Formats: sequence, structure tokens, C-alpha cells
Amino acid sequence: MRVVVMAGVTALAGCFAAAALAQGQDSTAAERNLRIMAEMLPGIYDNANQHYFDERRDLAAADRHLRVNTTISRVEAPAFGEYAFLWVNRVHAGDGEQASYRVATLSADARGEEVVMRHYLRMDGSIETGDLARLTPSDLRRTEGCDYFFRRRADHFRGSQRQGACRFDWDGHPVYTDNTIELSASSLWFHDHKYLADTGERITGVTSGEPFWLERARIFHCYADIPGVGGGRAIPFERYDDITLQDRGGLHWFTTREAEPREIGILLQSVTWHVLNERGGNFNRDSLVLYVMEKLADGSVKEHGYAFTEPSAERIGQNLKWMLVNCSMVPRDEARPEL
Repeated sequence: MRVVVMAGVTALAGCFAAAALAQGQDSTAAERNLRIMAEMLPGIYDNANQHYFDERRDLAAADRHLRVNTTISRVEAPAFGEYAFLWVNRVHAGDGEQASYRVATLSADARGEEVVMRHYLRMDGSIETGDLARLTPSDLRRTEGCDYFFRRRADHFRGSQRQGACRFDWDGHPVYTDNTIELSASSLWFHDHKYLADTGERITGVTSGEPFWLERARIFHCYADIPGVGGGRAIPFERYDDITLQDRGGLHWFTTREAEPREIGILLQSVTWHVLNERGGNFNRDSLVLYVMEKLADGSVKEHGYAFTEPSAERIGQNLKWMLVNCSMVPRDEARPEL
């Protein structure tokens, strides 16, 4: 009897072990990282801090990074696979804004070690959301050899092109690139270096080799009141509403409805310090800053004042008495009562 019982227990244990093993199956590292990158990649990124401090440090022109704003959205684009993203770069140069559009895709490589990012560029014009249902890879330009291969590195992902593989014609010259893209929870870094194929001379990017550092932005919903009524006073005011700003250099200008109209600007900037300027060498603390500015008749811009708080704050405002500005990540119509 004892032998029968023990045999039964052994058989039952074997069934539980088989069931436990059947509950899951290990993926490759690339398949797991693919899912993580697909969640991390979408966002609004801006290098407003890098651009500002390059100028403030009086770097040589060849070492200064142009202002770049990047918006990445996950989209439904059936012809491009499950993980497709609309990627829009806006470069702010002296001659105005230049925008470029592409569809980026993510996939796990066959060996299960890397996540592959492919870029399909529209060489002329934009890509609108409504275009994505009918677009195919053949409608856009992808250059063989220019894919990025990502591996996880501590708290970020680093993607690089195969050395010397990305080659194409640029402004009538054969060129090659050896660029990288890095993605973290807070930032997007990338190199944009092109080299002449015959001489190796670099013709784009900055001389120092420093990548563009675009920081992830948050969206705030703002309004401005003129005058800035406070203290429960029943004073008539004009409200300028539905102002949306991203906190890495978002700027909005509006014309007041006063007897003598004015051009007022609101700038929201989560400042990441690149230098020290505290007396005694003390360390500068990053801050979320809200600026109020005005365009004057002579073309100059007057800064009326600014307020600052912790960079993680979800609300910020200032009341200059003649004007009140209030910005919050939660729109007013979604705010809930508090006890």
C-alpha cells in the first residue's frame, strides 16, 4: 500500500512540474527589449537646453547644435508591421523651420540579440496620419545598410549602424554615415554625421562630435488672464485660453484684445543646467521655469518676469497683477475636487 501511495504522489508531482513548465516559454532578449522600446520611444523631445547653453557658452559656430524638436508617435501602418512609428524632426535654423518625415519600425533580429530600427523617409513633403493606412515601404525611401541595431546598456538602449555600411548620395556627393541613436526614459540622443566617401571629411554634425541631446517633454495646458485678478476681487478680465505648451521650450504668442493690442509670449522651459553660475561654485538645481515676454514696437523682446519651481512639478503659475498665467498638466475640465 505504501508503495502505491508513494508512486501516486510521485506521478502527481510530475504532473504539477509539467504544468508549471507549460505556463510560460522564455523569449529572446531582443523580443523583450523590443516591447520595452516600443513603450519608451513615443514622445516629444527637444534640445532647447543644449541649444541655449551652446550659445551661452559662446562655443564656436561649428560646435553649436541647432534647435531640434522631434515628435514620435506609434501608429497603425499595416504595411510596415506591428511596431510602426511616425517620426517627425523639426530643425530651427536661421532661415526658418525645416521638417522631415519618416516611418520608423522596430523588430527583433533573427539571432534574438538586437532590436532593429529601420527608417523609411519621405523625401518631399509630409506624412499625415491619414496617409498611413495606404502607404507601403515602396512609397518611401529606405537605404540598405542604414538600419540601427539596438542593445540594452544599463538604463538606456544604444543603437548603431554597421560600420561603413550606410552609403548614399548627398548633394551630389557619395557619402557614408556611422551614426548612433540612444534612448532612455528622459532623453533621446543621436548623431547626424555624414562623411565624404572619397576623403572621409565630415560635412554635417558638430566638430566636437557631441550628439544632439533631446530631452523628453511633458504637455501643459495653460491660460492667461488680463488683468491678473486675485483675492476674489470682482474685476472684469479677458481670458486667453486653450494654450498648450511642452515644457522643453514650448512658446506661444498671442495678441491681446486691449484698446492698444500687445504681442505677449508665454515660454515654458524645464531647465537642465549645463554650466555652473552659483556664487562660490555651488551646484545649480534644475528648475521648471515659466516666462512672460512682450514684443515691443521696435522689434525687441522684453522679459516681464519669470517663476520657477521643481522640475517635476505638475503646475506652475505667476501673477504679475497686470497679467496672470496658469499652467497645469491636468486640464481644468479634468481637475477633481480635493478635500
